[in-house]
Amino acid sequence: MWSHLTQIVLRGQVQHRRVRAAAGVVLLVRALEGAGCWAILLHLYSGVTVAAWVVHFTFAAYAVANVLSFRRQRREALTPSWVWFDIAANLLPMAAAAYWSGGVYSPLVPTFVLKITSYGLIFGADIGIQSLAATTVIALSLIAIEQAGYAPTGALDQVPMLARQRLTLAFEGLIFAILLLGGLRFFRILQERETRLAVTVEEKNSLYQASLVDQDHLRRLSQTVMQVSERTLRRLARELHDDLGQALTAVRMDLGLIERELGPDSPVRGRVHEAREQIGAVLQSVRNLSQLLRPAVLDDLGLVPAVQSYIARFSQRTQVAIALEAPPAETRLPRTIEVALYRVLQEALTNVARHANAQHVTVRFTVDSAVARLEIHDDGVGFDAAAFLARPPVDHGMGVIGMRERVATYRGEFTVESQRGAGTRVALTIPLAAAIEDSDEEYGEDSRLVG
Repeated sequence: MWSHLTQIVLRGQVQHRRVRAAAGVVLLVRALEGAGCWAILLHLYSGVTVAAWVVHFTFAAYAVANVLSFRRQRREALTPSWVWFDIAANLLPMAAAAYWSGGVYSPLVPTFVLKITSYGLIFGADIGIQSLAATTVIALSLIAIEQAGYAPTGALDQVPMLARQRLTLAFEGLIFAILLLGGLRFFRILQERETRLAVTVEEKNSLYQASLVDQDHLRRLSQTVMQVSERTLRRLARELHDDLGQALTAVRMDLGLIERELGPDSPVRGRVHEAREQIGAVLQSVRNLSQLLRPAVLDDLGLVPAVQSYIARFSQRTQVAIALEAPPAETRLPRTIEVALYRVLQEALTNVARHANAQHVTVRFTVDSAVARLEIHDDGVGFDAAAFLARPPVDHGMGVIGMRERVATYRGEFTVESQRGAGTRVALTIPLAAAIEDSDEEYGEDSRLVG
């Protein structure tokens, strides 16, 4: 309960500022209440139901307690203990005044409504409920005292009925005025909150629009980075295939000529033959690396032949059976879309070889007038896809993230479905309209030479 009350009282700086701003008004209202009750008790009930010095002492303590509470409110140093102290210091003197002036029939009973209203408007609804509960306990106590025969009901006859009625009307008028002011304050608070809410909504919309612009900039930047990367890989692949490959081929041919010129009994012939074989192995490695970096068939013949060639080499290297469903080989797409689909397929099959332990893979590639779809489904060990995508492992989570970001760059949809022991399904859809218009940027000067 104390922790809950702490959260209620110390809810934030806004409530502290509200209590601090209203501290002076609250002190003034309580001073008027206390002075009114003190005057009524002193002039009407002093010597009848209570001694004068008791009245002076009670309301002197009431004044001191409210001054102490006022100082705490101004310093924004409210605590749960001080809130309960404030409630007790305000309600107990009023309870005593009500007892001395007739119990539940006292004209001072309406002051409790003022207390509850002030707590509700200034301290908050929860503290208002706390004060209401304390007031209910006091009212039940007054009723119990009256039922037990200890209430000074006989003293009521000594105070004229007309005086009691006027007092009641005066307090009711005061209550009405305070409630009216409280209602106006409440509506002003609502208006301020609506204004702040409207400003917040406007700022949120502005931030949302700015985020959309930033996302578009990031998408364009990602496209540019991928273009530069693909351009670099393409040129590097050509350099390896053409320059280094041709140089190694020439060296291998020269070694072959030297080998034929040497006699069968020459001690150098075996070494030349061994060097020629090593050059051949290096040449094959260079060709494989060139194909991995950027296969020439992708640029020359298109995506479908490139996929068929890559799948054949992948299946031969990993001994994984792959079933391919693809459109006719002459099907061509925008070059940037073809590169994106090829890279996703390459990364997906690489993950199959590294982690899936699969025996069969199905690759479905379909194209219509609007979108291109690619699906890779394996029968491997699978994994918890939801947890993986929520928090990818640092060591091997970048492949899936790379595929997802590459597809998102072209405003496509990317999904990964997997369960342990049930294989993995990677599916993506890329709208053909998302292709970069000037795709020659990816190829640089080479595209103009080819075209």
